[in-house]
Amino acid sequence: MKGLFKLDGPFFKYGTILADIIILTMLWLVCSIPLITIGIATTALFYVATKQTSDKEGYITANFFRSFKINFFQGLLVTIILAVVGFAVYSSIRFAFLVPEAYEFILTLDYIAAFEVIIITLYIFPLMSRFEMKTTELFRTAFFLANRHMFTTISCLILFIAIMLMCIFINPVFFIASIGIYSYISSFMFMRVFRQYCSDIDVDDPEDFIINDK
Repeated sequence: MKGLFKLDGPFFKYGTILADIIILTMLWLVCSIPLITIGIATTALFYVATKQTSDKEGYITANFFRSFKINFFQGLLVTIILAVVGFAVYSSIRFAFLVPEAYEFILTLDYIAAFEVIIITLYIFPLMSRFEMKTTELFRTAFFLANRHMFTTISCLILFIAIMLMCIFINPVFFIASIGIYSYISSFMFMRVFRQYCSDIDVDDPEDFIINDK
């Protein structure tokens, strides 16, 4: 019991992790307020979270804003593309009834497209946080990984939905740590996938965390 409250004991260890998760969630929330920057903030979120899985903790706030700055323009472009495509798919679903003779066919294609947009979105920001790619290559890679590793994809999707439902139906206060918890847990799954294609992903320079994949 005495060792429980030592500086290197479980109380301080897990308390520090929880504090980091809350800080990370708050940073993401504040930086996502303009909405257009939500993709950039999400990339920064995963920059910090995946760094933790590589045992390269560093300073959360400094790392978050470092990634925010590095990935600002590409993150903005990716966010806009996803928003436009997502809106187009939503509009197609919404107005599919206007073509009654092909309603079921169009709706089926729309739901498939909607699913693809969702799973690409799951992967694209963690990818951007770890690899330096052209935007077209980023989308292709996210599409490939999301469909190739469907078990991980579905697991991350279920995890995200479960955490959001907990916020809505159990206690809204849980939201202060929700996004951070999702990023930490899902980062272990994403990194397991990334390691299959980049075996030295965990041995990069701690001061240059972005990996050039050109």
